[in-house]
Amino acid sequence: MTERVIALEQGTPVIDMLQLFASHHLSGAPVIDGGHHIVGFVSETDLLGVLLRKEYAGMTAADVMSTPPICVDEFMPTDEVMTLLRANRIHHLPVVREGRLVGIITPQDILRYFVACVMPLPPSTA
Repeated sequence: MTERVIALEQGTPVIDMLQLFASHHLSGAPVIDGGHHIVGFVSETDLLGVLLRKEYAGMTAADVMSTPPICVDEFMPTDEVMTLLRANRIHHLPVVREGRLVGIITPQDILRYFVACVMPLPPSTA
């Protein structure tokens, strides 16, 4: 899990999201309310759709976010997380503790976990 998450507020303008995604190399971001509860998710695909329609002036995260958000509890087993990612064809899973955003899991996080913790150590050359 990545704990440092860039989250959007519901009123974040599309123009600001475009700049944020481009400058921070984001491919998605959760949308939160004032209590840090996740209310939606904006992916780069959502933003591309808005750009194609060319009607984004005045639009905000609340207008383009996907709802309801698909989230996982911080203690969900890795195999269940992988199943959710694949079954829903998504690349980001916000992680919540008591309904509040605490991190995000991407396929890259899972790959790093498996390499560091699950894969057998290479044989030593003595």
